[in-house]
Amino acid sequence: MDAAGAVDPLLVAVWQEVADGIVVLDHRDWRIVLVNPAGAALFGRDAAAVVGRPLGELFPAAVGSPFHEGLRRARHAAGLVTWTGPFPGTAMTVEVRARSFDGRVLCAFRDVTAAAALEAERDGLLGSLQESLQHAQDLLALSEALSATSTVDDIAEAVMRVAGTSFGADHAALTVVDHDRRVLRTPYLERVGTEAVREWGDMPLDGPGPGTEVARTGVPLFLGQAELQRRYPELAPRWERVLATAVLPLGPPGRVEGLLVLVWYVEHASADAEQVLLRAFASYAGQALERASLLAERTATARTLQQSLLTSELPQAAHLELRARYEAAGGLEQVGGDWFDGVVLPGGETMLVIGDVTGHDIAAAAAMGQLRIALRSLAVDRDDAPAQLLVRLESVLSSLGGEPLMASCVVGRVERDGEQGRRFRWTNAGHPPPLLVLPGGEVRCLDSSPELLLGVRAGTPRTDHVVDLPPGAVVLFYTDGLVERRGSDLDTGIERLRAAAGVLAAGDLGEGLEDVLTTTLGGTAGGDDVAVLAARLLPQR
Repeated sequence: MDAAGAVDPLLVAVWQEVADGIVVLDHRDWRIVLVNPAGAALFGRDAAAVVGRPLGELFPAAVGSPFHEGLRRARHAAGLVTWTGPFPGTAMTVEVRARSFDGRVLCAFRDVTAAAALEAERDGLLGSLQESLQHAQDLLALSEALSATSTVDDIAEAVMRVAGTSFGADHAALTVVDHDRRVLRTPYLERVGTEAVREWGDMPLDGPGPGTEVARTGVPLFLGQAELQRRYPELAPRWERVLATAVLPLGPPGRVEGLLVLVWYVEHASADAEQVLLRAFASYAGQALERASLLAERTATARTLQQSLLTSELPQAAHLELRARYEAAGGLEQVGGDWFDGVVLPGGETMLVIGDVTGHDIAAAAAMGQLRIALRSLAVDRDDAPAQLLVRLESVLSSLGGEPLMASCVVGRVERDGEQGRRFRWTNAGHPPPLLVLPGGEVRCLDSSPELLLGVRAGTPRTDHVVDLPPGAVVLFYTDGLVERRGSDLDTGIERLRAAAGVLAAGDLGEGLEDVLTTTLGGTAGGDDVAVLAARLLPQR
């Protein structure tokens, strides 16, 4: 421009050919000083119709708009000012470059509407992809959490932790349909608080509420507070904090076994994508619930079988006092093949047995029963020493066929030793060694060279061992669940048991056995079942 503010004609001529829109505005009132054809097209008018007129008169929508604010920034800036945004009063998106010079603002702009739409679409697709990835991660997290569950309480805890986090819910729960009692039961509810237990404890299936409705119909519900109050007015006080809820059925079609329940204390509308994800969550949780129910049924059956094989009373021979205890594995829905037995033989001697079949299922419990019955039958059929008895037992087992059976056991016999004395003869097939508690409280480990488990190889030679039994002495048999602990070796566990077993030297044998269990286990069973058998030699009568 020259000193009078006129625009160089050569520069004007160049601007006329530029594809970008060019507009020059006066600082004071934003009056249009010059515009090229591309710029005039933006206004939808001829250049002659807009030159000399204020921008606000041509486009009232521009006053106070982001476009106007950009011009103001350019008026006071020392360099180039750029921005992208809508052109006021149109659906157009423009990219603007503005610079102040000689009391005027030069604006160069181009229409980027199509590019902006593509960018918005790209951002939307990227957001959708990220959301899908997050959903996949949430499903994976729930799947991993549920894969480690074996009880209904485990599943409820996993649902409460993972589902609540994934959906931002203030509370998430798994509710079980108790068909026998006709109620909805919510495990793990006590973790929420006593008020939750009082309000949301056992709920009759024929009562009002979204949970009972879904339990009856099998149709998911996604409701806000207004709809909750309208559909269930008798429960209105419960919806004072609840602004949204989602309730989905769990279980096979036609039989609802439980519910997935999410509650929000803020406004929340479950979009279609979220509902799809919630249904997937519910499917995973339903499969886990079905698996836990089947496991519970199998466990109950196995426990019944196991207890039926362990409840026969121990014999009370004239020379022995026998006591036994059985402790199920703490916190595990499984059974073991642990067993104990005592048999008065035809010759008046007493056979004592402790054993553990490998496995933790019905098969292990059934195999334990086979071993117990077979061993009893062989023991009363012939007067064999313990080692020979196990050789015969293994021959019988190998003839049965079917799945291989392996077990550890100790078979012992309290025998006469002359006119007054007694001795203990035993053989050990890969089992933890019995302990001998002497009358003075000394505890000896009846250790021996290790021999193979039953079932490894038929015909394996077995060895008898003998120790004298003074009156008052106690022989203590036990299974490995009493002495094995994660992070600790077997020898350490046996030493811990030796330190506790001295209490058996005097006093009531049953009470002493309880003390030994409590001390050794630390008040809880470990990761396996525990069987113990104690035999005290009584004074000669």
